[in-house]
Amino acid sequence: MFFRVSLMATTVAACCVSTQAIAAEQLEEVVVTASRTEQPISEVIGSVTVITREQIEQRQAQSLQEVLRGELGIDIYNSGGLGKLSGVSVRGAKSGQTLFLVDGVRLGSASAGLTSFELIPVDQIERIEIIRGPRSSLYGSDAIGGVIQIFTRKNTGIVASIGSGSYDTRNYNLGFGASNYKLKFSLHVNHMQSAGYDSLGSYNTYPAPTYSPVLVTETDKDNFDSSSITSEIGYKFNSAINLELTTLYSEGLTRYDGSSQNETRFRNSTPNFKLHLTPLETLELTLSGGITQDVSEGYKDGAFASRFFTEKQSASTQLDWKLKKQKITFGLDYLIDDLSSDTSYNVSERKNTGIYAQYLASIYKHELSASLRSDRNDQFGSYTTNQLGWKWFVLSKSLALNAGWGQAFRAPTFNDLYYPGFSNPTLQPEKSENYELGASGLLSWINWSIQTYSTNVTDLITWNNTTYQPDNISKVKLKGTELHLNGQWQKISFDTNYTIQQPRNREVGINYEHILARSARQSGRVNLGYRFNNTQLSTNINIIGPRYDDLANTNRMGGYATVDLLSNIELTKHSGFSIQTKLGNVFNRTYATALGWDPTIPYKQEGRSVFVTLRYQPVK
Repeated sequence: MFFRVSLMATTVAACCVSTQAIAAEQLEEVVVTASRTEQPISEVIGSVTVITREQIEQRQAQSLQEVLRGELGIDIYNSGGLGKLSGVSVRGAKSGQTLFLVDGVRLGSASAGLTSFELIPVDQIERIEIIRGPRSSLYGSDAIGGVIQIFTRKNTGIVASIGSGSYDTRNYNLGFGASNYKLKFSLHVNHMQSAGYDSLGSYNTYPAPTYSPVLVTETDKDNFDSSSITSEIGYKFNSAINLELTTLYSEGLTRYDGSSQNETRFRNSTPNFKLHLTPLETLELTLSGGITQDVSEGYKDGAFASRFFTEKQSASTQLDWKLKKQKITFGLDYLIDDLSSDTSYNVSERKNTGIYAQYLASIYKHELSASLRSDRNDQFGSYTTNQLGWKWFVLSKSLALNAGWGQAFRAPTFNDLYYPGFSNPTLQPEKSENYELGASGLLSWINWSIQTYSTNVTDLITWNNTTYQPDNISKVKLKGTELHLNGQWQKISFDTNYTIQQPRNREVGINYEHILARSARQSGRVNLGYRFNNTQLSTNINIIGPRYDDLANTNRMGGYATVDLLSNIELTKHSGFSIQTKLGNVFNRTYATALGWDPTIPYKQEGRSVFVTLRYQPVK
C-alpha cells in the first residue's frame, strides 16, 4: 500500500506544477519497428517508447540495462553489476520472449535463446525503440512480450567523452562522421573498464558422490572490460538507389562468482546491409541481410572450461506499396541458426523461412492495421500468426482510443531441443494470444496514455522433474495496466509511469495462480528536471514492488526505491563542452533483482556511486 500511495502522490505532485502551460511545438517522432516501415509515432497502434541519444546522455547510464530499467512495463534483473548476466521481461513475459534487434538484425544466442544485452555498449547506441505487445505477425519467433530495437551511433562531426567514477570505472569514447549529397560515413570507438565489486561472495556447490552442500567463498572483485566499434557507410547512387552498410563489434571479458566457471571472454559482431530501391514514387523495395556472431569462452580460475559459437545469418526482401493514405507491405525473411561448441549437439543448424503481409490505412479519424505471417521451420514445421489494430482520434490530439488483437510464438532453443541427455526434440513452439485496449491524448501541456492488456501463453516450455527434460506443459496469463504521463512547462520537465500487472501461472498444480519469477506486480518511475542558464538538474526515482525468484513463490525479494541525482553543465556557451555528474542510489539502498544458487544469498547491486563525464559534441 505504501508503494502505491507514495508513487501516486509523487505523480500528482509532478503533474500539478501549473495548469497554464503551453506545450512546445516539436517535430513528430518517426518509428520503424512497429510496422517495419517508417510511421509517425502518433499513428502507431499500441504502446511504443522511443529513447533518443540525447535522453541516454541525460540519464548518464553506463549500461543498456540501466537505460531500460524503469521503462513502462519492463522488469530488469541483473547478476551483480556491469557485464553480468541480465534479463528483461516485457509485460511479464519471461526473458527470451522479447525480440532484440540491432539495426534490423536479430540478436540472441541459438543455444540458450537469450540475448546478452548486458554486453551491448550503451555508448554505441543512437536510439532505442520499444514496442510492447506481440509482433510475431511481422517478425516471427520470440516477439511475445514485445520488440526492442537498437540503432547504432550515427555521428556528424567529432564527438568525444571521458568518464570516471566509483568501482574504478572508466569510460572513453571517440567518434566522427561526415556526409554530403551522395556519401555519408560514421565511426565510433568505445572502451569501458570497471573493477566492479564482489557480486555474490559465497555460494553452495553440490559435489558428487553425496551431493551435500559445500559453502564456497569468493571475495574477489568481479571486474568487466569491453572495447567496441560501430561504423556506417552510406551511398546514394541516385534518387532511386541507396545503399547502407553498418556494423557493431565488441569484445572483452567479465568475471563473476561461480563453481564451474568464473570468467567469460566474449566477441560479438553484427555486420549488415540495406539496399533501398525506389523505381516509382509509390514503390519501395528493400533488400537487407546481416550476420550475428556470438563467441563465448568460459574459464575457471584462468583454466579453459567451455566454448560456444553461435551465428545467425539472415536475409530479407520487403516491398512497400504506398497509396493515398494506405500502405501495403509484402516481405520474405530467411534465417539460418548455426551452433558450434565443445558440447556435442545432435543437430547444430536449422533454417526458417517467413513470409508476411501488412495493410495500413488512415481513413478519416481512424488508423487501421492488419498483418499476417507464416513461418516454416526445419524443426517444428509451419506456424501462422495474425494481428489486427484500430485507433480512433476522437478529439484530434486531445483524445485517441485504440484496440488490438494479436498472436505470437517462440521457437524452442537448441538447448531445449538437442542438448545431450537433457533435451526434447519433439517440443512445439510456445504460443500466445493478446487483447489490448488503450487511450491517449494531450491535456494542456501534459501528454498521457493508459493501456490495458491480457495475454494467454500456452505450451510454455518448462523443465519436467519427472522426465528430466523440457516439455510443453505450462501455461500462463499475463494481464496489466500501464499509465504514462509527461510534459514540460517553462523550465520544468517531468516524466512518470506506473505499471500494475498480474503475471500468473495457470498450470493446474501446486503453483497454480503463483506470480511468475522476477516479475514485480507494481513498478514505476518519476523523473523531474529543471533547466536554468547553462545548467540542467534532474532527479530519477525508480520504485519496484516485491518479487519472487522462483515459481513456488517461496524466495521473496523485497520492494525498493532508488534515487539518482544528475547535473549537466555547459562549460561555455556554444563551445560544445559539458561536464556531467551523477550521484546514483543516493540513499545507498540495499536491494536484489536476482538470487544466487543459494536463495539466501542475493546478487548484490550497486550501492551509492558517483560518476563524472567530460563530453564534447558539436553545437547544433
